[in-house]
Amino acid sequence: MSKEYIEVGVVGQPNVGKSTLFNVLTGRKVHVANWPGVTVEKHVGERIYRGRRIVFVDLPGIYGFSATTIEERIARKYILTQQPDVLLVLVDSLNPERTMYLAIQALEITPRVILVFTKVDSVHAHGIHINYYALSSKLGVPVVPVSSATGAGIVELLDTIIDVKEGRKGRKTPLVVDYKELNPFIDSIVNILREKNGNILGFPIRWVAVRLLEGDVELEQIVQRKMGEDVLERIRAVRDEVKKIFGREPSELLSIRRFEYINEILKGVIVRVSISSRKGKAFSYFYKPIIGPTLGLTILFTIFILAFTINTGFPLNIILDSMGYPDLASAVEEYSIGGLMESGFDYLSNTLYEILGDNMFSHFLIDGIIGGVGSVLVFLPLIMVVALMLAILEDSGLAPRIAVSLHGMLSKIGVSGHAIFPMMLSLGCNVPGIMATRASPNLHERLRLMMTIPFIPCQARLVVILAFASALTGIKGLLLIIYGYIAAFTAFAITNKLLYIYDKRKHKIVEPEILLELPPLHKPIPRVVWWQVWDATKHFLVKAGTIIFFLSIIIWISTSYTPALTYTSEASESIAAYVAKLFAPLLSPIGLSGDPAWIMTFALLIGFVAKEAVIGALTIVTGASSGTAAIIQLGLNDAQIAALTVFSILYVPCLATLAVIQLESRSWKITLSTIALMLSIAYVGMMITYLLGLLI
Repeated sequence: MSKEYIEVGVVGQPNVGKSTLFNVLTGRKVHVANWPGVTVEKHVGERIYRGRRIVFVDLPGIYGFSATTIEERIARKYILTQQPDVLLVLVDSLNPERTMYLAIQALEITPRVILVFTKVDSVHAHGIHINYYALSSKLGVPVVPVSSATGAGIVELLDTIIDVKEGRKGRKTPLVVDYKELNPFIDSIVNILREKNGNILGFPIRWVAVRLLEGDVELEQIVQRKMGEDVLERIRAVRDEVKKIFGREPSELLSIRRFEYINEILKGVIVRVSISSRKGKAFSYFYKPIIGPTLGLTILFTIFILAFTINTGFPLNIILDSMGYPDLASAVEEYSIGGLMESGFDYLSNTLYEILGDNMFSHFLIDGIIGGVGSVLVFLPLIMVVALMLAILEDSGLAPRIAVSLHGMLSKIGVSGHAIFPMMLSLGCNVPGIMATRASPNLHERLRLMMTIPFIPCQARLVVILAFASALTGIKGLLLIIYGYIAAFTAFAITNKLLYIYDKRKHKIVEPEILLELPPLHKPIPRVVWWQVWDATKHFLVKAGTIIFFLSIIIWISTSYTPALTYTSEASESIAAYVAKLFAPLLSPIGLSGDPAWIMTFALLIGFVAKEAVIGALTIVTGASSGTAAIIQLGLNDAQIAALTVFSILYVPCLATLAVIQLESRSWKITLSTIALMLSIAYVGMMITYLLGLLI
């Protein structure tokens, strides 16, 4: 019968941080008893997470599974007979070469292993850099870095436990270690066991063969009892042959080869650098009340401008245009990475239309599939450049100092200094902003940031703001832009504060804390920087791209088919337009009705895919030459324009952002709650703005 809970064994060498992690995972709600037949204490605790009951069993601290001590016999017997759903094997990040030995032995017994690297809050200060993703790929098992002191990685570990139990992650078979010249002897013992139906032992047969070659007394007794004395004698003969050929005990040779295997696995995964003890007087300014925040914000704004100028031309194009250089502004935007990629996708789309013609299939392929893939790839250079700059800040030791310098200012709205990086990135794009919330070690704060970061206007929303503002005369347009940004940051600050107060009362959380190491400053290591860049890029491309791909097809269907499910090239006849007409009355409080109401509603619905699509939808339906012309053509007054601008800023940013929120939170509840929260605040903001507009 299947258990109604997930059973997780926790094992590690002494002093690896096992007891501390066990207490964090269980909240110190632990039942203490003795293991059957011995006086060694047995600690069992549990935790309810994502609707699952997870039971943690703390195994004794051991160095291996040789069964030469009571503790080793207990741990081995539990793993072999109890067969936990998941086995956490702890590895000391400060000494991975030595503590990986137990992990490799565990993987030879069972594939249901998660390697947990502890003390990751200290590795940077010791000049140690570990590529956890590469190690995971080499061994085929999840590798999760955690810090019991700061709480970093705990949520990811709990998610991974569920993934391994439910078969989404992890190995399917035990690890096969290459013992080189000993492999033929191991195979000989495997063949001997199979001749007598080795499955009756109930253990992984290759692991049994390795252990018998090492002279495991306990397993010899089991083999003798279940298979007979003759089988045991044949196995002993193989072991004697190894001694005779190599002149050493097989256990010694196997141990040497195991360490060699570990060194081979860790090659290219760990980088060590010497760390200078010099602190640098100049960097002490980060901790001064006024100079620190100013210095931190200056560095971040410089990075922000550089990253987004390279990728999209923004905000340099706006600056150049305001200075009277419109041609240069257009060139900066056109020849940015994003501009070139968009031109490339436009060329591909036009070429395919010429080849395939204007028909339903070509629209599905180009607008649905290529459009979906393109929406991901256009973000890719931005993700990589931003990840590169953040990785340089992080590896050099500057990032934590900037976070500390801004902590006092941000704590007033209920978030810590960790929030500054997601906030800054979101001014360009909410997608990397959401991904950057991983830096927050506090789960509640991270979830709050995921729900509120999308309020910060990205560059796509700036396109919409400028189109609406251009429809106003004189200084009104500039004032609308300023008002829009004030409204966005006010919504971000107030919502964060209210959610923080709610969390404080419900979860008894303390004041916002900033828990991170301040490592010595050093020159960034290219290999380590690339690890972080590739991890962020791959995560977005593979995960978010999949969701965006399928949802883009759904949206294409809704805009290409009528309610009667017949294909149409007229947007006004589509399912999306039909739905827009149902929701159009929601705009009646700001004086919109008839065609202007449903056309604007249709544009706002399309804005769920990409915010700049709001302008495209308006021009397509109205037939106007530009977004500004379309807004004017609809006959909107100043109060309505201002109200719709605020709604466009505050409601859901885009499909890519929603996809990343779902992937990072692993919760549709959080994602749907974010949509509901933003729509509600956007609607209220629209109403308030409309009333203010009428008064003015």
